[in-house]
Formats: sequence, C-alpha cells, structure tokens
Amino acid sequence: MQYLLIAAALNLNVVYADLDTCKLGKDEIQKAGHAAMCIPKGVDYKMEAQDKRVDSMITSFVSLITELQKLENDAVAKTNKLEEKGN
Repeated sequence: MQYLLIAAALNLNVVYADLDTCKLGKDEIQKAGHAAMCIPKGVDYKMEAQDKRVDSMITSFVSLITELQKLENDAVAKTNKLEEKGN
C-alpha cells in the first residue's frame, strides 16, 4: 500500500511506497517546525481508467504495426517469387 505525506503549510503532497518511508519524511518536516501526517493513499479511479485507455491504445497500435509488418513481408515474398519465375 502507498502512503501520502501531507504538509499543508508547505503545499506538499508526496506519495511513498510504504509507511516507514513516509514516517521518515514526516519526521524531517516536523523537525523543521511544520505539521505533517501520513495517510494511506486511496486508488484514483479516474487515473486508473485513463491508464487503461492508454494501455489499450498502445496495444492496438502495436497490433497494427505487427499486421503492417506481416503484410509487407508477404508482399516482399510475393515479389521475390515473381522475380524468380521471370528469370
């Protein structure tokens, strides 16, 4: 689970991979005289949906490129066969 370090006075919102790392950051901010806290980071469903759309678009693009390469290879093979028959 990821944790969000919030220090409102500094307009700081940082995401850490674990609670221990977040607490280290919080302690340093508090030593500097600012209030800070660590809270569990929830899932941002809007970003998750956008990531899925981007992944889908990239997957479609890669499939298109693969298909184009196959068509090009088939065309080259056909041309080579025709040239061999002509010689």
